[in-house]
Parts: sequence; C-alpha cells; structure tokens
Amino acid sequence: MISLVQLLREAQGEPKAIILAGAPGAGKGYVLRGLDLGGLKVMNVDDKYIANLKQANVSLDLKRSTPEERSEAAKAMAAAVKDFKADVADTIEAKESFILDGTAASFKKTAELKSELEEAGYDVFMLYVYTDLERSLKQNQDRFEKSGGEDRSLAPAIVMRTWMDVTKNYEPYRELFGGYASDNFALVANTLEGDKLENLEDIIKKYLDPFKPTNTKPKTPAQQKRSDERKAKEAEMIKSLLDDEFVEDITSDSLSKEAAQMRLKKFLSKWV
Repeated sequence: MISLVQLLREAQGEPKAIILAGAPGAGKGYVLRGLDLGGLKVMNVDDKYIANLKQANVSLDLKRSTPEERSEAAKAMAAAVKDFKADVADTIEAKESFILDGTAASFKKTAELKSELEEAGYDVFMLYVYTDLERSLKQNQDRFEKSGGEDRSLAPAIVMRTWMDVTKNYEPYRELFGGYASDNFALVANTLEGDKLENLEDIIKKYLDPFKPTNTKPKTPAQQKRSDERKAKEAEMIKSLLDDEFVEDITSDSLSKEAAQMRLKKFLSKWV
C-alpha cells in the first residue's frame, strides 16, 4: 500500500505544511496517531529545548525549578528558538513537507508563518486540538514523572497562560484557515471525562499554588502593580473561556478523531 509520505515525495505539486495548535497536554499526538505519517518531517522546538536543558544540567521538572534553574531555562529556550527558526527557514527553502508541532499560542506569529509558507508555494493545514484547562494542567503536572524524567513539565502558570492564548485564538484561527468546513482546518476536542473543576480559583489552588516559585527577586511597587493588573486581566479572560456557553460553542464544532484524520488524509493527497 502506498503511504501518504510516499505520495508527498512523488508529488509534483505544492509542498504541504501541517501546523498543530493546542495547549500543552491537549493531545495533538493522539489525533495524529494512526495516520500513516512515518518519515514526514516533524519539527518541534521542544526537542532542542530539552537537549539544551540537559546540556545545562537543568532538571526537566521545571514546575519545581529554582531561580537559578529558571534563569538557565530561559537561556536554553532562547537558544532553542534561534536554532529552530533557522531550521524552519531551511526546510521552507528546500520545499520539504513537514509538521510543525507546537502550541501556536501566538496568533500573529502563526499568521505570519502561514503567509510565508503560502508565498513559498506551500499548501497549509491547521489541526487545532482543544482541551479544557484542568486537563492541560494535569497532563503537564504528571508528564515528567510519567516519562521517567525524559520529558519536561513546565511551570503551571506558563501552561495556564498558554492555554488561555491558544483557546482565545480558536475563532481567529478557524477564520484564518477558511472556516470550520474548510479542507485546510480541523478541530478536535479532547477533554477530561467525568467530574472536573470549573472554578478558576479552585484550579489555581490545586495546580498552581503547590508550585509557586520561591526565592524570587522582590518586585518594586510599580512592578508589583503591573503584575497584579496583568494577572487580573488574564483571570477575567480565562473565566470567559471557562464559561459553559463558550465551551459548548467550541466543542460543538469538534470533529471526531476519525473525521479529522480523514480530512488530513484528503489534504495530504489532494494533489492526485
């Protein structure tokens, strides 16, 4: 049986780029699992980030990191992003088809990348995987231990902020890629089953408070004021994204895993 990757390699048409969007722990790999994508290039800045953390002897359990480890982790990420951007540029120049495995937390950067890819002759697809905030935080909290120390757990505050950014961008992404029924967009909702926390204060108490950074540098009054204002604004945004009506709107748009896979297959082979 001819594989999707073989079809891509033999294609004379446009190279393909699949952009994955979803918060940490959303389950993007869960949706891709079962597709015949073996050999298709997968690009993820985390690969370089984790390698840099190990080289710097920084624990991948970043939810428990010290101030010194947080400083080294920031340097490791900056270096990883620099190298990753160069790799993506080389891949685009070579007209290689690829999967960009990330969160797509920044709408501006993702929209710019889409335009760059299309100008370079690419056909671009977005797979958006929605998950609820608690699942994202729970998956992150357990990731380091479940991986035997080989995968990183981020600071939960960063996970929550990333979840907020990705989730609020759902509708803009849907429109950017041509709408819900577009051949170049698929949404899958992958949420917790059974009882879950719905109150933001309860979520923070369970998942963020146990891992509050310690020994941090004291803020000036002006810095503290800006921090408090930012947190209050973010809390209001997150509460709106936890609202039952919003959750119902986004989950009602969801395709099944199988339907999303069929749309991906169609995208990868539509040059035929």
